[in-house]
Amino acid sequence: MKKKKLTPKQEKFAQNVAKGMTQKDAAIAAGYSEKNALKAGYVLASKDNPHVQDKIKALQEKASKKVELDLATHLTDLKDIREGAMRNGAWSAAVAAEVARGKAAGLYVNRSELTVNRVDVMSKEEVLERMKQLYHETGGVLPAGSVIELEKEDTDEAEYTLPQRSTETVQS
Repeated sequence: MKKKKLTPKQEKFAQNVAKGMTQKDAAIAAGYSEKNALKAGYVLASKDNPHVQDKIKALQEKASKKVELDLATHLTDLKDIREGAMRNGAWSAAVAAEVARGKAAGLYVNRSELTVNRVDVMSKEEVLERMKQLYHETGGVLPAGSVIELEKEDTDEAEYTLPQRSTETVQS
């Protein structure tokens, strides 16, 4: 079966629809009058115009293949980037490309570990040492604080509250 050639307006309409334009906007951009664009778009994209429908479908498939990404292509591209970087002596870029290849292939596992300093399992000395360490690590942002000693029997029903920060400005 011989494929029917589209008119220039039909071709432009098909390209515009394949790009994502509405049928009305595609018709206007293709040169159809604004007054008749809605109807023209509907008729051009209908089953009455299978050649236009086929052209739209072919253009959309072509576009989707251009942006299609599969693992094999991705790994090959990263390998080419790595080899190009090595040829140019860009070792850092070559290593980065190779690491990206490994991650894409699933050779690396990202693992993170969270350590929590639980005060309830720390001794008084450990808590004080940790507070001192945090005070120095933060450049003194944390208040130095003070230790309040309680008697053993006072701790059973005592309420624990954090000291309030002073809103006064200290002048040096």
